[in-house]
Amino acid sequence: MKKWYKQPYFNRRSWILENFDKLNLSNDEVVLLLLIDYAKENKKPISYEYFTTKLNLDSKKIDKIIEKLVSKKYLTISPNAKGVSFDIDGIFEFDPEKYEISENKDVFTVAEDLMKRPLSPNELQKLSDLLNEFKSNKIIDAIRMAEAYRKASIAYVESILRNAKK
Repeated sequence: MKKWYKQPYFNRRSWILENFDKLNLSNDEVVLLLLIDYAKENKKPISYEYFTTKLNLDSKKIDKIIEKLVSKKYLTISPNAKGVSFDIDGIFEFDPEKYEISENKDVFTVAEDLMKRPLSPNELQKLSDLLNEFKSNKIIDAIRMAEAYRKASIAYVESILRNAKK
């Protein structure tokens, strides 16, 4: 059976535009994903030249965008008979409903959801310390970012917050 996002009635680009804020995507990342989806649907060849021409960005900037998308597991790149294949199916594995539900939860519950287990006393203390320094919505955003990167640890959440603060 086909995955829900591969059904002919499903509008992939609309879904990306509807959920990009929850997916923790920059504007450039969104545009690149939409461009890949458009090119694949219309059987246009995808290459760095295509990206640089359409996005008016240099190849180093394209590399950074692609690197971020791959690290978030939203994009996979693999060799094929014609060159390289770009696949954005990973982005559709994100569950926006789960994100919506978490918006009404406290930091501790969202962190437990990320860890898929009860938090240890040390983790609870670390989150309490972070709450004294950061607003709860910033911590929840960092937890979501850690989830997007598939890094389920409070230490990773803290590093996201510290890096954002710099």
